[in-house]
Amino acid sequence: MRNWKAYLLATAAIGTCGLAAPAEAQLVYAGGASFPAPVYRYLFDCHSVQVDGNPNGPTWPYPAIGTTPAGTFQPAYPISPSCPSASGDSSGLFMQILYVPVGSGGGKRALIAHDGSSNSTGFGNAPAVALPYVSGWIPGWTDKYGYPSVQFVGSDDVWNSTDAANYVASGNQAKYGNIIQMPALAGAVVIAFNGNDGNGTPLNIQNAAPTGATADKATFGYPGNYSGLNLTRKALCGIFTGHITAWNDPELKKSNNNVALGNGAIKVIHRADGSGTNFLFTNALYRQCQGVTGPNNTTDALSASPTTRSWEFRFSDRTNAACPDALYRASNLTNWPDNTNDTCSPAQPLNNNPGGGTFVAASTNGGVKSAIESTNGAIGYSTTDFAQPVLSVGMKVANVQSQYDVDNATGAFQWPSPTRIKNSMAAVSPILPDANAIANPLNWSSQSQVPNPATPNSYPIAGFTWLDFYQCYSQTRDSGLGLGTFQNMMNYLTFHYYDSTAAAILNSQGFASIPNAWRDPIIPLITGGPSVMGNAGDPGNTFCASKQGA
Repeated sequence: MRNWKAYLLATAAIGTCGLAAPAEAQLVYAGGASFPAPVYRYLFDCHSVQVDGNPNGPTWPYPAIGTTPAGTFQPAYPISPSCPSASGDSSGLFMQILYVPVGSGGGKRALIAHDGSSNSTGFGNAPAVALPYVSGWIPGWTDKYGYPSVQFVGSDDVWNSTDAANYVASGNQAKYGNIIQMPALAGAVVIAFNGNDGNGTPLNIQNAAPTGATADKATFGYPGNYSGLNLTRKALCGIFTGHITAWNDPELKKSNNNVALGNGAIKVIHRADGSGTNFLFTNALYRQCQGVTGPNNTTDALSASPTTRSWEFRFSDRTNAACPDALYRASNLTNWPDNTNDTCSPAQPLNNNPGGGTFVAASTNGGVKSAIESTNGAIGYSTTDFAQPVLSVGMKVANVQSQYDVDNATGAFQWPSPTRIKNSMAAVSPILPDANAIANPLNWSSQSQVPNPATPNSYPIAGFTWLDFYQCYSQTRDSGLGLGTFQNMMNYLTFHYYDSTAAAILNSQGFASIPNAWRDPIIPLITGGPSVMGNAGDPGNTFCASKQGA
C-alpha cells in the first residue's frame, strides 16, 4: 500500500509537469444526494473557497443555521465553527466545489451521462429554476439549474449492476475510465416526535435522557437536548406498521415506568418522495420487525381479549411497476397505507393497514420536520441535522433498542450519536482480498448494508452515503477552470478522510466518519490496480493515458 501523502506529491508533480501554476480559480462540479448535502456544504466551504448564495434562487430547504432562519435566502452557507479558517479555504488551493442537491437518482444519472445540465440526465431541474448556490467565477453564469460539467456525485444509493451496464452503454467508460465508489460518511435515521399527544397535551415522558446521551451532548457541543422517550423494538414496529395507533397503548407504557404517555391518535409522518433516508429506514424496519407480533391496534390491545397479528413490515416498493408486485422490501419510495393503490394497478387497492393507523405524507426531510412540528401526536423519521440535539429547538428524537439489547435483555436504549452510529457501521467489515476486488464498486455495494446491527452500544438505524468519482480527469475543461482538478480532489479526500477538522464537522451535525475497516481500502482503491485514478493523458497511468477525462 502506497503512502497517501507520497502518492499526492507524485501525482501533483506529474499533473503539473510543463504547466504554469493556475492563476485562476479551479471549479469542481458535483451534486446528488440531499441526505448529506448540508454537511457536505460545511466540509466543502471549510476546505475550499466558500460558495455564493443566489438571491434569485429558491429558499434553502434546510434548517436554521446560526442567526439565519430556515427557509430564507442565505448570502452564503456559514463556515462551520469547527473549521480552523473563519473564512474557509483552509487548504489554500483557491478552488470551489459546487454541489446541487438533486437527489441520489439524479446524481447517478448525471454521472452515467457525464451531463451536468440536461433536465433528463443531469442536474437540470427546469430551465427557469434557479440554483440555491452559485459561483461568481463561472464565465457567463446564468444562476439556473445545470452545470457545464460534472466531476463527482453523492448518492445514498449504492452503485448497482444496472448503473454499471448503463455507464458502459453510454460510451463514457471509454472517455472517463471506471467508476470509483467509496463510502463518504455514516448517518442515522432518527425517530422524531412532536412532543404532544393526539389531543395536544404534552407527552407524559417519565424517563430522563440516558446518562450517556447527556454526556454525548457535552462531548459534541450540541445546543439542543436528547429525550427520555424510549421505544422498545416492538413499539417501533407497532407504530410504523399502523398497529400502535394511540399514545395510551400498553406497549408504550412498558418503557415509560408503566405510565401512559398520553391519549389521542398517533400520526405517522413519512416521506412522500423517494429518498435515501426512506431506504435506510424501511430497510431497518424490514429486518428488525420480522417475527414481531401484537394486537391489531390500540383499541384491541386495551380490550379484554386482544388478538394477535403480525407486526412485520408489509409495505411494498412503489418504484416497482411489475405485476405481481415485489411484495415487501426496503425501498427509496414506499407504498405507505395512505397511498390509494399499489404499483400494479388501481384495481388492486392496498390492504396493508388492518390496524387503521393514521399515515401522513410529506416531501423532503425539511417537509417531514415541518409536518411533525405542526401536528399534534405526530411521529416520523428524518436525519440528525433536522432535530435536537444538533439543533437548539424543535423536534426531539426517541431512543430505540438494538438487536444486542433485544437478545440480551439489557433494558438499554440507544440514541443517535456519532459514536453509536459508527459502532453500527463497524458491525461489518468489507472483504476485498485483492486489487481487482477493491476496484469493483459492486463489491463495496454488496457488503455495505447493516440493517440490524447486533453489536453493543449501536444505534440500529444507520447507513453510509457514498461518493462516486470518475477514474480520469481533464485539466483543459471549461477554459482552464479544470486545471489541477485531480490533484485538488485528492487533496480534498485527504482532508475528508484524515483531517480531524472534517471529523469534527461531521460530528457537529450528528454524522460520523466511516470506520477504519472501510476507510483503509480507499487508499489502494485510488492509488493502484485497475482503479488507480489520475490525469487524462498521463503516460505514467496506463488506465488514463488515452482517456479524455472528466
